Amino acid sequence: MKALLLAAVILGGAISPVVAQKKSTFVGDIVIGELTGRDEATREITVKYSGKEGPEIFSGILVDGYKLKMDASRSDLKLSEIVPGMHIRVWYKAGNDKVSGQEKKINKISKIEVLGNDEFFRIRNQLNLDPSTTIAHAEKDDLPAKSPLKVYLAIAIGSVHQHLVEWIDKWNRKNGDKLEVVSDVEQADIFIVTARGADTMVAIFPVTIGRDGTTIEGQWSHATSYLVVKDVGRLKLLWTGVGAVFSSLGAESSNKTNELVTAELEKRMKARARK
Repeated sequence: MKALLLAAVILGGAISPVVAQKKSTFVGDIVIGELTGRDEATREITVKYSGKEGPEIFSGILVDGYKLKMDASRSDLKLSEIVPGMHIRVWYKAGNDKVSGQEKKINKISKIEVLGNDEFFRIRNQLNLDPSTTIAHAEKDDLPAKSPLKVYLAIAIGSVHQHLVEWIDKWNRKNGDKLEVVSDVEQADIFIVTARGADTMVAIFPVTIGRDGTTIEGQWSHATSYLVVKDVGRLKLLWTGVGAVFSSLGAESSNKTNELVTAELEKRMKARARK
């Protein structure tokens, strides 16, 4: 039970409609963002990430014996193989060191993981889109005015998919502004996407739950959800949310994902009706 509570506390810190791009975790400080520069001679790495008041730049030096990882395959990479524009996660520790004979405060990078070609890689993978498909953050985050609003569900977790289908059916029975689930991406006006994993997920936590003489083995992880709309020649991202996922006995559930997605969709549908 202690392990379950610890995992819940750790995971709870990363559950949010907005994904933090720089944070402290129980295993160290991390920054997540776009690689903007690398210098093989000095081992300096620069990353652009989303700060509290807009884009910020992180700079750090790779420690000796560092390992580069591709998140999906866990395979080792060379520094020369990562290029500006890639979406990366950097583990670092602030400290002092001598630079050109002078004591300076620097960020010492212990590990880099390449998450994808850019921050939208999970959306493309879950929708089975070509890697060249253009996705951008929406300048205006209103839902399309079409009615009924056609929705394509690209959900990696079966229980979340079923919950959304039931929620949409309930919404349609109570409201005049309808949602229609479609099975063809070409017909869709909006996409609801839920993919396994999250930029801020530092580990998958195994847990053992004992209750009434029964022991259940499971694990906690994360899922990232998105609301995406079509635009001319590209897709636009309206919203992102992260929720914890519990897996056991071949089944997965994520009540937090259910709550985040349906609450966001309901809020936007009600705003659309008022307009």
